[in-house]
Amino acid sequence: MGVFKWPLFFVFLWFKVVQTEASTWTATVPSSVQGIDGSCVVIPCSYNYPEPGKQIAGYTGIWYKVIEDVIYHKDKNQIKQEFKGRTELVGDITQKNCSLKIDPLRQSDRGPFYFRIELGGYERYSYRNNEVSITFISAPQPTVSVKEEVVEGQTVSASCSVSHSCPSSPPEFTWTHSGEKHFQSQQLTDGQWKATSVLTFHPTKADHNKPLSCTVRYKGGLERKQASNVLKVKYAPVNVKVDYKSHVKEGETVQLKCSSEANPPANSYLWKNEAGARLHQGQSYKLINVSRHTGVLYCTAINTVGESKSSPVQLNVSFAPEIKKMSCSSEDDVVKCVCIVESSPPSMVHFVLSDRVLSSNKTETRGFNTTETLHTKSGSSEFVQCLANNTLGNVSLTFPLAVKGKLSLTHVTYIKIVYIITMTSLGFCLNRKDAESLYLHSYWSRHRFGDTSNSIGSCQKK
Repeated sequence: MGVFKWPLFFVFLWFKVVQTEASTWTATVPSSVQGIDGSCVVIPCSYNYPEPGKQIAGYTGIWYKVIEDVIYHKDKNQIKQEFKGRTELVGDITQKNCSLKIDPLRQSDRGPFYFRIELGGYERYSYRNNEVSITFISAPQPTVSVKEEVVEGQTVSASCSVSHSCPSSPPEFTWTHSGEKHFQSQQLTDGQWKATSVLTFHPTKADHNKPLSCTVRYKGGLERKQASNVLKVKYAPVNVKVDYKSHVKEGETVQLKCSSEANPPANSYLWKNEAGARLHQGQSYKLINVSRHTGVLYCTAINTVGESKSSPVQLNVSFAPEIKKMSCSSEDDVVKCVCIVESSPPSMVHFVLSDRVLSSNKTETRGFNTTETLHTKSGSSEFVQCLANNTLGNVSLTFPLAVKGKLSLTHVTYIKIVYIITMTSLGFCLNRKDAESLYLHSYWSRHRFGDTSNSIGSCQKK
């Protein structure tokens, strides 16, 4: 052989050897495939054969049970009765894909099985050394994955995954929580697939400590429910409440305590008035020397997620009556008097005229103030007295009448009477020591009762 012919010979020989090794009668199947009774199973299969050097006239793929039972053939009449209508070649046999589906799967379908190829115009081969069996298993338990802690209102994704052997009829997923669902499928090895349902939702505080689980229903009706994952939802304070003694007396001290429902628990409490001014920080607030002018309060609870405030807190402050203003006018034999009393609870107000106890003709109430108006004949009276009392005390103011004239006394000049005057039914007496206007008291004593001592008439001291 010439110098140049030997290298060419060895190259040709090497090519033939590589081609023969790469194109032999081989098949690739798993030794075992797992399946669920009543579902389906796909046996993954690929095969190879030596290159024929010519075009194949046709392909016939056959699957056998080891005892020579035909479980799949394109000619249905050759299939053993128990497998008719249950087997299908799902791979493209012309592309060397011999994958087989058995649906539905029965307990008797354990195998082992093997594949045979018949190539038209070429050769036939049974891959007896590449057997595959089916192992029956219980339906796998799904697994749920979700963040350990989620925040109310934010978008959360949870996934529920399970393995199966039936890609044409994957498991169906049902969630215990509403939301948007997406399905994903992934091929694994040895005829197994992974099916995943992804749930997207927005948790609320109502979901806190509630289970999140999914139920998987396999082809054939078998169901499996995953052990619940408990949602941990972080949310801003809600149900902010203030505990306090609502009915108090003016001058008392009131203890207010704020509480809320939150996760994590509120780490700060702020007290503010109606204008938003900050009054105090802390869960408890001691309000000293409560007055009728104490306005509306709010408690704001704060945690790392947000804040929320309570309903308005308005104390019901009780105090004894005070006569803020009294005015009288008389013309001819008619007197008109107006008496404005501030108190809580509202006072009973009467007028005393010529030893007569009279109720007002008109009553108006606004807030703490009660306005009483009297229209009556004056007779021989030289004084009109306004009497007011509630559960916390009483007060009176005496007003001298001027004929065809008008006098007015304001809160600064009125007379507080501690003892009740003659009208024992109302329980008032006049005491000289307690009179704040010496002139009016003297005038009253001289013109109405004569020279009086500490008490008037036969009334009793309280």
